[in-house]
Amino acid sequence: MLFQKSLLRELRSAFGGVFAVLITTLVTVVLIRTLGRAAAGRVDTDLVFPLIIFNTLNFMSAALTLAIYVSIILVLSRWWRDSEAVVWMTAGKSLSAFYRPIWRFLWPLLILVTVMSVLIAPWSQERIVAFEEELRQRGDASRVTPGQFRESYTGSTVFFVENPDAINGSIGTVFVRTMQSAGAQSVVMSSTGSLTRDAEAQNWMILERGYRVDFTPGSLESRFTKFDIYRIRVDNAVQAQKADLPIKAISSAALFGRSDSVASGEKVLRFGLPLVAFGLGLLAVPMSVVSNRSARSINLIFVLLIYLLSTNLLTSSALIVNQGRLSFEMAVWPVSAVLVLAALGLTWWRSR
Repeated sequence: MLFQKSLLRELRSAFGGVFAVLITTLVTVVLIRTLGRAAAGRVDTDLVFPLIIFNTLNFMSAALTLAIYVSIILVLSRWWRDSEAVVWMTAGKSLSAFYRPIWRFLWPLLILVTVMSVLIAPWSQERIVAFEEELRQRGDASRVTPGQFRESYTGSTVFFVENPDAINGSIGTVFVRTMQSAGAQSVVMSSTGSLTRDAEAQNWMILERGYRVDFTPGSLESRFTKFDIYRIRVDNAVQAQKADLPIKAISSAALFGRSDSVASGEKVLRFGLPLVAFGLGLLAVPMSVVSNRSARSINLIFVLLIYLLSTNLLTSSALIVNQGRLSFEMAVWPVSAVLVLAALGLTWWRSR
């Protein structure tokens, strides 16, 4: 009993630390990527936080799998380096006795990995697609952001405004560049303006006291025009037809209602990852048996290589299923079965 409690306590503590590091790294990467898209105008600033949350949830199952594997390796390797495992072995414990507390540590986390991979990840991917679709269907008037250059939905106009007032519709300095036919361009600037909507629900930008320059790149000819009032039509939201969801955003229940190879390949990824997490958790027990004189960094590199190899083999199996050369039933279990057999074989070899 003392053996199991001691091991479980250290495993849970190590898992918490490893998972905290992994999730911090994951959130940082997602944050940088999302902020880069927001700075480029491809994502509205009010969607940055939801996209960070949903993208993090999308990769949570992989982070949990790696945290389970690494935490078991770290704890048991320390036991062997500090001769704590040797003490338990001399007290009558065998290497196979480690599997019982390891299983008690594994099964709640395996349920969590399954829920994240099968339910949460498709849902988060569906929300990401919904946010991107909402952004594409927004009109230019709703996408005006002070101090940022924004491209119209049609891609023919780039506009910049300062200090827009949502209450009375007034805006400050305005810069608009428009691409015309035959490569001609026009630049319009004004000191003030406003956003209005006519009786036909068409949005207009009314500019006051400014000028317009028409020119063609590569040509020395240009035309300069001053104006008191200038009207620019703003693109309305385009009500596009609802596109089919990508395969990663389809729920697992809907996938089981499909028999095509693409759906089967996605099922291999979703249901194969918890099985791989189980196999890696068992394989970590014999792999943690190290010598006091061996380099710790080399062992960790080898551990990470096994994780990358396992996940890549699972992805390759899904690609083979996508091509119709293998069924879901024959592709979902071989990688995890190899890991379990390797764990049993190494345990038998270490015990001898």
